[in-house]
Amino acid sequence: MLALTVLAAAGCGLVSLTLHARLFASRATFPLDLEWLEGGMLVHAQRIASGQGIYVPPSIDFIPYLYTPLYPALLALLSFVLPLGYTLGRVVSIFSLAGATCLVFAATKSETSGDSGELPSWLVGIAGAGAVVATFAFTGCFYDLVRADSLLLLLEMLALWLSLRGTGWKSAAASGVAIGLAFFTKQTASIVGAGICMGLLIANWRRGLSYGVAAAATVLAGMLLLLATSHGWFWTYVFELHQSHPFDWKAAFKTAPLAILGHTWPALSALVLSTLALARLHKLSRADALIWLAALAGLVAAMVGFGTKWAYFNAYIPGVFFPCLAAAVLSTRLVVTAKASASTTALIGAVATVALLGFQNLHGQQAEAAKALPSSQDRIAAARLLSEIESLPGPVFIPFHPYYGVLAGKQPFVHRIGLYDIEATLGKPDWLAQAIRTQKFAAIVLDWRPRPGEWPGLDTNYHLSREFIRGQDSVGMFAGVQTAPRLVFLPNGAN
Repeated sequence: MLALTVLAAAGCGLVSLTLHARLFASRATFPLDLEWLEGGMLVHAQRIASGQGIYVPPSIDFIPYLYTPLYPALLALLSFVLPLGYTLGRVVSIFSLAGATCLVFAATKSETSGDSGELPSWLVGIAGAGAVVATFAFTGCFYDLVRADSLLLLLEMLALWLSLRGTGWKSAAASGVAIGLAFFTKQTASIVGAGICMGLLIANWRRGLSYGVAAAATVLAGMLLLLATSHGWFWTYVFELHQSHPFDWKAAFKTAPLAILGHTWPALSALVLSTLALARLHKLSRADALIWLAALAGLVAAMVGFGTKWAYFNAYIPGVFFPCLAAAVLSTRLVVTAKASASTTALIGAVATVALLGFQNLHGQQAEAAKALPSSQDRIAAARLLSEIESLPGPVFIPFHPYYGVLAGKQPFVHRIGLYDIEATLGKPDWLAQAIRTQKFAAIVLDWRPRPGEWPGLDTNYHLSREFIRGQDSVGMFAGVQTAPRLVFLPNGAN
């Protein structure tokens, strides 16, 4: 029964991995935004590559996202050998996710001590990796986007794996460096990093100290460099403005945990059952504090991330990834124990936990994932939209999709989210009203009808010239905020 359960769970995992790999490959070549912040991330990379920098005073040209810079910096570095664009950014994310899932395999394989347990460990690893990927739709269809989430996962998982499988201070220090780099990918890495640190201190306090010193040194060195090169603007954006956003306690501590529990209950149940069974069999060790604290830290990171203003379901990613990983590792140990002994507890526990892990693969939202795939008509509409933008003379302000201007051979301008980010603390900038009043732009392309005061002076200096039709000469998003370029405004006096 155990062998059949392991094979069935691995089969579910393999199906999940295969289907999502095909989906990622199809989405990677879509020529425009799959999610409305993708293009802005490419503008970040373009500015870094050209030496302009991203942590600069806010202007009509650019306001950075309130994130740390490693992901766009990596794209900028790669752009010297590969064309910068959506495909490059998505391939980096896909390879990062693949690397994180490979480390799931490595973590489960490390639970075996001989050839007899190697195959079951690989099979449970497949089920665990498939369970992670099966959360694609639940977490907002973000794993393959031009966003930092998957690179963050890779670095966090590398830090955890080095902490789990290393034995000396060098591996702990390397883990600290990895989590430091993860922090410069996205700030929520600090929560997962704290969980790993506490686990290491419990397992081996000397390694925990090595980890903490290396992580602190990495973060401190990076922050000093960024503060010096940005003349302090790095701190303004990444800390002051980011922390000025309202925090939704209900979303963080009620909506998020209930949603994660509702979706990930099979993996969470497998984690709890495997822990109880291994405890009864005396197969737990102090090092297992690392696995559990990483899983708990992932849940906390998801809750904190989702409580931040304008958060989306990608905030759930650490809250599903690390529990799935922990369930896979401990389930593997239970399977190996059941094969090596005649324990009824081990056998029943192994069958139950592996079955739950396999079911997590089937607990995905396949219908929602299918909607995330652009159709051939969407690609035709994307080409038409880009052609329309190219035909507009002069500079074009496309605040919801600034990289479309780059694709059309024009200068990009500030992203709408950047204006949102600074308005609460710094106020609505005068330069925005001045640019509209002086008709700086030959055209303005908006995704929705202007709200009162949103674009000061637009109604008196520009007029609505045409509307795009979604699915015909405009295309919407396939992740995140559901929006699409819709309205074209021209200066008064222009046709």
